[in-house]
Parts: sequence; structure tokens; C-alpha cells
Amino acid sequence: MTSPAQPTSAPPPDRQDLPVTDPGVSLPVHGPLAAAMERLVSLAAAAVRAPFAFIILTGNDRRSFGAGPGLPLWVSHDSGAFWRSGIGERIGEGPVVLRDTGESNGPSEEFAARELGIRSLLGVPIRAATGELIGVFCAADPEPTQWSDDDQTMLEQFASTAASDWELRHSLAEHEANERRMGFYSNHDVLTGLANRANLLDRLRFALERPTLVPRSGGNGDSPNALHVPDDELIAVFFLDINNFRTVNDRFGHQVGDQLLASIGKRLRQAAGATACVARLGGDEFAVLIERIEGADMAEHMAQRFRDVLSRPTIVGKEEILLTVSVGISLSTTSAELAEHMLRGADLAMARAKRAMQTDILPRPVIFDWSIAAEARAKRRLQDELRDAVVQNEFVLHYMPIVRLATGQIEGVEALVRWKHPTRGLMAPSEFLVVAEELDVISEIGRWVLREACRQVVEWNREVPMGGPLSMAVNLSARQFNATGFLNDVASAIHSNSLPPRALVLEVNERVVERDVARAYGVMQSLRVVGAVIHMDDFGKGNSPLGYLQRLPLDGVKIDHELVNRMDRDERALRLVRSVVGLSREFGLDVIAEGVAAAGHLTMLQDIGCTHGQGPLFSSAVEASVISRMLHSRPW
Repeated sequence: MTSPAQPTSAPPPDRQDLPVTDPGVSLPVHGPLAAAMERLVSLAAAAVRAPFAFIILTGNDRRSFGAGPGLPLWVSHDSGAFWRSGIGERIGEGPVVLRDTGESNGPSEEFAARELGIRSLLGVPIRAATGELIGVFCAADPEPTQWSDDDQTMLEQFASTAASDWELRHSLAEHEANERRMGFYSNHDVLTGLANRANLLDRLRFALERPTLVPRSGGNGDSPNALHVPDDELIAVFFLDINNFRTVNDRFGHQVGDQLLASIGKRLRQAAGATACVARLGGDEFAVLIERIEGADMAEHMAQRFRDVLSRPTIVGKEEILLTVSVGISLSTTSAELAEHMLRGADLAMARAKRAMQTDILPRPVIFDWSIAAEARAKRRLQDELRDAVVQNEFVLHYMPIVRLATGQIEGVEALVRWKHPTRGLMAPSEFLVVAEELDVISEIGRWVLREACRQVVEWNREVPMGGPLSMAVNLSARQFNATGFLNDVASAIHSNSLPPRALVLEVNERVVERDVARAYGVMQSLRVVGAVIHMDDFGKGNSPLGYLQRLPLDGVKIDHELVNRMDRDERALRLVRSVVGLSREFGLDVIAEGVAAAGHLTMLQDIGCTHGQGPLFSSAVEASVISRMLHSRPW
């Protein structure tokens, strides 16, 4: 007797061909349940004196078991024929007694007599304790038979025993499946089915413990006992990060984001090959371990393959999603021989690759070396010092005047934060703000800048009465702009200092807006409601669409200093500056040119109608006391 093919069980947890879905519950084809069912049909056939008896299970487990001297082949080879006859469905509703199918005109009986060789049948349902139909238990005869009530009672008792055995074996199988599932997910990522961080590190430790030193042949001047690492024995760890993946979740939702991550995992596993260990470390970070690779050139080639595969477009609905990937590589010859250090080295190399993407369109994958480790140590030291700086209040503001070009009068200032480092002296924002934003201390720094800038502009407006109130411009970071309590911080700074309308100007750059234009629109509207003025900073530096000037609730635009510096020798830059000024004036926006460094710049800006400027021609960023003197002396 044969049984239907059984799904293969889950392979060991360190294999990479595991299914993404949960390991399922399945009963063994041959085992305690099969033996119990075969014993029951054998006893039933003898007890009711039937030429054969059979059990056919329902649901996903459509196995059949039969016994008796007259057992036909269809029971083991085509048990579905019994269901096609329609008799099985009738038994599912209650006991069926057929004494002579040859004398019946019903289609089920005719099919049974013609195709199944059954002239008489006694069938009862097998039901679980919940009432669920498990299968049918039948005794049959190729000749007419008068089944008694005792025969039916005995068969029902056998069916009850069969149900109990089935439930017991199913419960045990489910328990085993749960144990397999728990073992699987202790080593694998739930979403993608890839190895998790712990699994990857275990595999990496095992690979690093493998002997790799072998004796040289003694040729080329080497001593016969010299040792070296064969080229194909190098171990490589690749650390991959999907750039700006958060925008996918923000735009399409986390469900689409999860589907995309699962697709990325599948692509990466196919690209890495069957012998590689592919892991999802969390979020949009993945890693690949290749235990034998032929040198750094091959590692770079593999990294490029991963980038190419993951950068292929994915269609979501009617839209095409294009992703870019930063890849860092750690080789066993360039990092300490500890699994955690190798993974950390690949992570640091990836971070450098990600930074390179900001300046290089097609940066190469980065291989970890000790200069990267030194850079990381310096960064960690800076992080610790920044945390202390926030507590010790080591920040100061310098200010750069904003001048009306037609009159030379100072009408505003821009606040620029500096760090009075206890040993390194005064540090510019470029030296610490990126790290501050990564740590999230940027919110605390930004809150202090808002309060101090508003206090200072109130003091200047009180000391130096002018034709109109002096305005104070403050730059906003992306994290600050998206913080939950940011609107409250701005409202508090304005109201606690009793700022007049339009005295506080908040500068938002393109990088902050492009992540989510719709959300940025809402935040800007709210900022204007509490009394702030909104300017688009560094306009023209990136891909700033001119449509922003119309779509967003802006009050002004600051033209990027690089455009201003090039316009006297770059016709394209001049045309772009002229377009921005013209459109801004068309929409009633203020226009401020940054980086005005020469008298020629000033003349060109005045000619094309730009109203305000700032830069070295007027003054660099200076202390508050210097601005106070400028306000009294009117130097331009």
C-alpha cells in the first residue's frame, strides 16, 4: 500500500534554503498514525466479516488506509475516486448503508458498482472532538450484503478510536512543528527567512576558526616552512544598507516596504550563491558572508554584483521604485580575527561608502582598513564630547548680517552655532553638526539656538531702533524639523520673548523638504500660523525644483552661495539666479543671495533685481558685540 507524497521537513537552521513561510504542521506518511489506521481497518474488516475495509482522510491530508483479502487497487492508488462517486460526501453527513448498489438507479450507487467494484457498503464519518470531519471509515463487499445494526455500532466504535488516534498524532505533530518553528526563528529573520545576526556571527566564528595557514613550497626564495594564507581561503563579510529606504515606507506604507525587503532578501540570496550565508540584520541592513574568496578584487566584484542586483527597478502599482545600495567589505586579512570585529569593520566601511554617495555618483564599494577604524574612534570620542557639551552649555552663536542691497542697511542677521570646545577651540558647524544629528542631540542644540537667537534679536531691536524690526534667521536640521515637539519649541521661543511679527525667520533646505513634500507643506503652514517666516535655504544647490516656489508656503528664498559665486563666469549659473529672482518676485517672495564676495557680484545682483544679500563682501559670521557696533555705525 502506498501513500501520497509527504512535504519535506525544514532543513537544519544554518542552511540558507529555508522557506520564508513558517515550517508547517504535517503528519509522517509512515509512522505511528499510519500503523494505527492500518491496524484499525484490519480489525474492522474481521469484526464485520467484510472482504475489505478502508479509511480515507479529508482536508489537506487525503491519505487512505485499507485492509482485507478483497482490497481493490483504487483504495491505495486513487482514493479520490470514492469522493468522485459522491458517496464520501453523503457519509460526511451521517452513516450510509448500501445493501445492493446493483439494484439502485442512483448515480452514486451506479458509479460505485461500475468503477469501484462495490455492491454493498457500510460507511460512518470520523469526526474530531470539535465536530470537524476528519475522514470516513467504510466496510465494503463486491457482493450484496445485509449489514446489521451491530455492524454499524462496531464500525462507529472503530471510527471513534480512529478519531482519537488522529487527534493525538496531530497534536504531537503540531508540537514538533512549533518546536521547529521556534528553532527556525531563533536563527532567522521572520520577514525574509534569511539568517539573523546571531546566525551570521555563528557561521563567521566557525569560518574564522578554520585552519587557513599552509606551508609554502619553498620556491621564490621562501623557506620550505614559510606559511601563508591561500587566495581562495580569504573570508569576506559584506555589509549592505539600502539608501533612503525610509522614503519608501513614508510614501507607500510599511506593508509595501516589507514586501520590498522580502524581495531584496530573495535577490540577494540568489546573487550570493548557495554556499554564502545571507542575513538580514534589521531594518534595511543586510549582510553576506562568503567563506572563501579570491582576494580584494573578487570581493569588490561581488559587492558590485550585489549593488547591481538590488538596484534593479521594482514596480509597485503603476510606479517604479529605484533603490541604491551602499556596500562595505571586511576581509579576514584586514580586520581582527573576531567575528564581531569583522562585522563591525564591514559596517564602518559601509558608512564611509554611504558618505561617498553624497559627493560621487558612482562610488566604489569600500573595503575596511585601520584608517577607517581610527576615524570611527575619533567619531565616538566626538560623540561623547558632544553629549558633555550639551550638558555644560559649551555652544555660542555668531551672526552674519543680511543687507538690503539698494541701501546697504542691515535688516536681518543669521544665527550660526559654534562649539567652544575645551581643547580644540572654536569649532565650525561643519565639524560637529552631522554627528550631532546622528546622536539626536541636535534637537537640544536647536532648541537652545532658537531661545538664544530670539533673546538676542529682542535685545538688538530694543537698543537700536530702526525703520523696521531686525529679523533673526535660524537654520533648521532635518531631525529638528520632523521632531514631534518642534512647533511647541518655536511657539514658546516667539511668545516668551514677545517677538514682533516676522522677526523670526526659519530656514529650511531642500534636503528637509524632498523627503516628504506633503508633510513639509503642513509643518510650514503651522509655523507661519505661530508667527514665523519661512525661507527656502541653499536654493539651487541640489535639484531644487522651481515649482517649490509656487507649491510650498514660503515667504522667501536664499540663493545658494555657489551659484552666486559662479554667475560672473558661468552663464548658466547667471540665468538660473535670474530665473529664481524673477519667479520669486512674481510670487511676492523675499530673495536673499548668499556668498556675496565681490563688488561685481553685488552689481549683477542689483541689476537683476535681487533685494538682499549676505557674504564676505559685507561681513563673515561674527560675535554679537560686533553686530551691535555695526548696527550703530551703519558701515555700508
